[in-house]
This record gives sequence, structure tokens and C-alpha cells, in this order.
Amino acid sequence: MARSSGSSGSSFSIIGDGITITGNIDSTVDLHIDGEVIGDIKCLSLVQGPTSKIQGAIVAQHASLSGSCEGSIDAGDLVIAASARIGGDVTYENVTIEQGGHVDGKFKHKSAKSPNLAKSTVSVAEKSPPLELTEGDKAA
Repeated sequence: MARSSGSSGSSFSIIGDGITITGNIDSTVDLHIDGEVIGDIKCLSLVQGPTSKIQGAIVAQHASLSGSCEGSIDAGDLVIAASARIGGDVTYENVTIEQGGHVDGKFKHKSAKSPNLAKSTVSVAEKSPPLELTEGDKAA
């Protein structure tokens, strides 16, 4: 279902709760997903609801993830909500992780130059405890 959002002519599509799509989605509009997608997603902007499930790679300029994701994520601006459960590697330009958000995978900043964390933007929601490495996360 596509709807117009304002006078700019841009539109968005909603995949509602109870809907399962099997196959890749390649969209030029914004997506809001409350259902389940089994396949890769490529779009301008993605909003994932907290009960949503995505099994596949995500490529988006803007992504706000609140549900379950199994697959790699490549986003310009990424928000990982407290309810999000992500299993896959994450490539980002700017990332915000709310306290309680869970990621099993590697983080990599998008950069054409050599790795320089000083230029990346990583923010953690207020009142978050410092990140800690467990024994399994430490390099051998």
C-alpha cells in the first residue's frame, strides 16, 4: 500500500503486521515494515516495527530498526532501538544504539580513507553503561 506524504510527492509503502513477503524488495520509496520479509531489502528509508522480522540484507540511506533482523545492514544513518535484535554485520555512516539494543556482528564505518574513528559518528543513548567486551569478543 503506497501513500503520499505531503505536498512533496514522496510516498511510502507499508508492509503490515500479519503479512509475510518472500523475495527481494527494491524500492525507490520509503518503507515501513511491521510484518515479515524473507529476502533482501533496498530502499531510501526503512522503519521497522518492534514485532517485525527481516531475514536478509538491508541497504538504506536511513534505517530505524526496532524488530528482529538476520542479515547484513548497510545504512547511512542507522538507529538501533532498545527492542532491536540484529544478527549480522553493520556498515554505517552514523549510528545510534539505544540502551538494550542487541547486535551480534561486526561494525564498520563507511570510509573511502583508512579507518579513522574520529570522523565517524557513534552515539549511544543517554544513561547507557559503557560497552564491555566479554571473553568471546576479545581478540586472540
